[in-house]
Amino acid sequence: MHFDGVMILGKELRRNRERALAELRARAAGAAIALRNGATEVAALEAPLVGQEEAGSIIVARFLRELGVDDSQMILAQVTRSTREEAVEGARVAREQGWRRMLVVTAAYHVERARKQFEEVLGADRVAVFAPESLLQHANALERQWILEGKAGDTAHAEERMVEVLFSVFALGLRVLPPKVRWDVEIWAGAKFRGMTDAQ
Repeated sequence: MHFDGVMILGKELRRNRERALAELRARAAGAAIALRNGATEVAALEAPLVGQEEAGSIIVARFLRELGVDDSQMILAQVTRSTREEAVEGARVAREQGWRRMLVVTAAYHVERARKQFEEVLGADRVAVFAPESLLQHANALERQWILEGKAGDTAHAEERMVEVLFSVFALGLRVLPPKVRWDVEIWAGAKFRGMTDAQ
């Protein structure tokens, strides 16, 4: 397992806050494992989303600190509101930091769609997308606890898979567009339906 950097994908809190926070803790634990096994930096880029008081990246940073990750290893921003935007901004961070290979950590139900989007932007040889439980063999006691607590149960997994199918169908409908135009539409849609506005 060799990665130069790791990125933690965000999770909307408004549908089920406690479960979402448990998932973010699990993702932070996965990132901490990657840092201990050769990655030099971790990126968290999620902006404040509808129904949240603070950005997901700030929440994740707190979890990382609890796991002993130093602030000097964190790349934090408040810019992403969708998986596509995470892929585009994550690729930018990877280029700026000189990462040859990046690990992306997200929930098991999200791995497939996230992998497609990150590979489209970065290339399959430069990115891998794992769920935190894929890293359990390298976990310490606290990381293991957080990963197991954050794993979606059968009902939650089924619900989230339905959401993933809807997003995938939306993306499929945009396939007729050139990639850059399609990405811009997906980013716009994420900002429109999930991002905070001045009125909120």
